[in-house]
Amino acid sequence: MWTPWHEVVTLRDELKTGELSMAMFAADLDEVILKKGKRPIYEDPAKFFALTYPTFNLRNLARDVVRRLAGKSDKAVRQLHLTYGGGKTHTLITLFHLTDDPANLPDLPAVEEFRTHIDLGKSLPRARVAAISFDKLDLETGIEAADPAGKVLRLFHPWSVLAWQLAGEKGMGILNGGKGMAERDTAPAENVMMDLLAVANAEGVAPLILLDEVLMYARQKVAQDKNWLIKLQAFFQALTQAAVKTDR
Repeated sequence: MWTPWHEVVTLRDELKTGELSMAMFAADLDEVILKKGKRPIYEDPAKFFALTYPTFNLRNLARDVVRRLAGKSDKAVRQLHLTYGGGKTHTLITLFHLTDDPANLPDLPAVEEFRTHIDLGKSLPRARVAAISFDKLDLETGIEAADPAGKVLRLFHPWSVLAWQLAGEKGMGILNGGKGMAERDTAPAENVMMDLLAVANAEGVAPLILLDEVLMYARQKVAQDKNWLIKLQAFFQALTQAAVKTDR
């Protein structure tokens, strides 16, 4: 005989009382990266992995990405093709938590499933994560980003946001040829992006770049200025080529 579900599953108190807010489950990559403390379900690795089911595809993606960060794979670029609500942002947050501070991952069944599937032993490679939630990159006010030391700065161009997160002031200098903190208006070439990605590797961590909702920004930016179509095409081509040629 089957055991009744209510004797197997322990319901959360919020479900019993009807006080569960669906807003608390709204995944926001930007809030997680900046550790704003607004949605602990996504920002706290223990809470996040306690509620994350490692599906077959999610485990496979995590394995491929983490093994690339460990230098065990040559495939550097992954694209997620999912409809709205399909789990793209949740997946990016999973990758962030698995690689941001792997030595302190919570002791949970979901984490162990990921570790087992990744097959690198107990020690997963640590990454320096740079993420852009393009739906938060406002055309007039830019977006806040934190450098590796946690210093927050407001920037306007996507390549500046990545450079600041990956290497702080040094990264901005790589982008603009040593002109301090000034943002460049042109898209950086492949060799410049390679120099930028090399900073993390030289400091013993692998760079992991997470991009979310790119087209929401691109649509508005190009509508405002048609020249940005060429700039964005050049940027993403240079970024992907540099990623392919960068170890880990």
